[in-house]
Formats: sequence, structure tokens, C-alpha cells
Amino acid sequence: MNRLDMEIRDVTVARREIVGRVAPYDETSYLTGDPRGERLRRGCFATSIRQRGDRIPLCVGHNHGEPAVGMSRQWSEDDGLVGLFEVRANERGDKVLEDVRDGYLPALSVGFAPIPSRARRGRDGALEITEAVLKEVSLVVVGAYDGAQVLAVRSAQDLDTLLAPFANPPRVDLTPFPTPWRL
Repeated sequence: MNRLDMEIRDVTVARREIVGRVAPYDETSYLTGDPRGERLRRGCFATSIRQRGDRIPLCVGHNHGEPAVGMSRQWSEDDGLVGLFEVRANERGDKVLEDVRDGYLPALSVGFAPIPSRARRGRDGALEITEAVLKEVSLVVVGAYDGAQVLAVRSAQDLDTLLAPFANPPRVDLTPFPTPWRL
């Protein structure tokens, strides 16, 4: 019997990250206080990101009575503002990672304060936010913007759990199959 040897060369157990589009640009939402809709414009949070981009708290359901479950670490822009958040290594952080991974908190919502002099009405009457102060980002069940969603969850398992499938390796016969018979 032939053996198939495998080894794990590196395991990173420190990653506890959530990546998501927190602000889709140019999408109109009617789940805001403005009956004519609201739209976030590209770069509307640029000043906040520049001033305190690594200190934007990640909350759950805009619950400001609880400590933040994480903190922003990186930002990028595509068709919206995308954030990478590091989740705290505690019991609540573990539960949040599990809820996000299992789909119970699939969306994101931004807590922000628009700068009134930097808002305008679009041709369709929607309020266009061109500059605002980004206060926090929250994990939610339903976001005001359809495009504001969790894109990835990265969490490492402990080494014992990760290696469990290899504890009792299956016996596999790797000898060649016999040549099929011919007519």
C-alpha cells in the first residue's frame, strides 16, 4: 500500500477579520429619513478615513450602549467604500464572527453625520451626500443600502480543530486499477 504524506507548514491563528462594502456609491436608498431617497457619492467619507481611518468602530445593530466588537484597519474604494475590520478576541467577538459566517448578520450600515453644506439634491430629488463624518459601521440584518454587505469573513481555527481531520488518516489504496477488458 502506498502512503500519501501531508504536512501543514504554516497556520495563522491571529486573523479575525470582516471585510465588507460599507457604502455603495450612487445607489439610492429609500430606507432613510428622506422620502425622496438618499445617495452616497464617491469620496464622501474621505476626510474621516484620512483623519481616523484606523479608529472607526465596528458595532452590532448601531448599539452604542455596548462596546465595539471591532475596529477598522484598512479601506479601499471600488464601486463603494470597502472596509476591513479586526474583530476583538473575546466571547462576544467569537459570537459575532460566528453570526456573520453563518449569515445571520449579512449586511452593513454606516452611522454618519452629513455636512449640510456639502449635500445637494440630485435630478431625481434624492439627497446626495458628498461629504459626511463617518462615526461607526454596524453589522445588521438588513442594511439601508442593498450593496452594503459583508464580503468576507476570515477567522482562524485553533490548531487542534484544524488538524482534527488528519488525526486518523483514511487508508487509501493508490495502486493502479486493472486495465479494463475489451470486446
